[in-house]
Amino acid sequence: MKRNLRFVRADPAGNVTLLVKTLVPLPERSAAARALLERCGGEQAGFIVPSRLGGVCRLEMMGGEFCGNALRSLGRWWAAAHPENGPFLGEISGCDRPLALEVRGDTVRAELPLPLYLRSFGGMSAAVFPGIVHLLREGDPPSEEEVRALTAALCRAFSAPAAGVLSLRGEEMVPAVYVRDTDTLYFERSCASGTAAAAALLSRGREGESLFALRQPGGTLYVRALRQNDALTELSLWGEVFLSPPEEAEIEI
Repeated sequence: MKRNLRFVRADPAGNVTLLVKTLVPLPERSAAARALLERCGGEQAGFIVPSRLGGVCRLEMMGGEFCGNALRSLGRWWAAAHPENGPFLGEISGCDRPLALEVRGDTVRAELPLPLYLRSFGGMSAAVFPGIVHLLREGDPPSEEEVRALTAALCRAFSAPAAGVLSLRGEEMVPAVYVRDTDTLYFERSCASGTAAAAALLSRGREGESLFALRQPGGTLYVRALRQNDALTELSLWGEVFLSPPEEAEIEI
């Protein structure tokens, strides 16, 4: 089956995201995303659909996962068409409520959901979010084979649609993300939910506001974590997002 897909390419710190504007039935989305990424490049794809939780816009990711950079990309796309608006609410798969977005020029700031809980996993620390679980490890990135084994184990252990491995050395982080339903693994140029996970884990034991600037292969993401009485109460993240002109591609699924 052939389909013509209209989409916009967004670049949030190198984590190139294709925002598909053509309505695609849910059962076809995984195959359509794989075909589109293979033909047009990019690290991930999401489908713009009607909102249903009270937000002004909604994006459903290729594997139903949560993605903070995709949420920021959606916000940048919406604001380009509605420049008169102030802060607004956007929706993303893997999260059961709309999240606050603020766009100023190319900088997009997003509220991010708090982790459901923090856990120890294989002697390392994991942050479990709605829609994705991230494992934080010190040192250089492991091999692709090791990352596949770790992320598969994380998906099974936490019944998560996606899992990330975050390799941290000082303020430099290399994220890798696996999406279960599309069986795709990318050593991403940047990862917003991974940055939030790192902030949630690194801020433990601190009271009040903690600010982190994590340098990733595609650029730096900035994140704010707020703790009160050692309880994490707020996560927000910001950085630049660039849009390319609309594109169209014919794919076969």
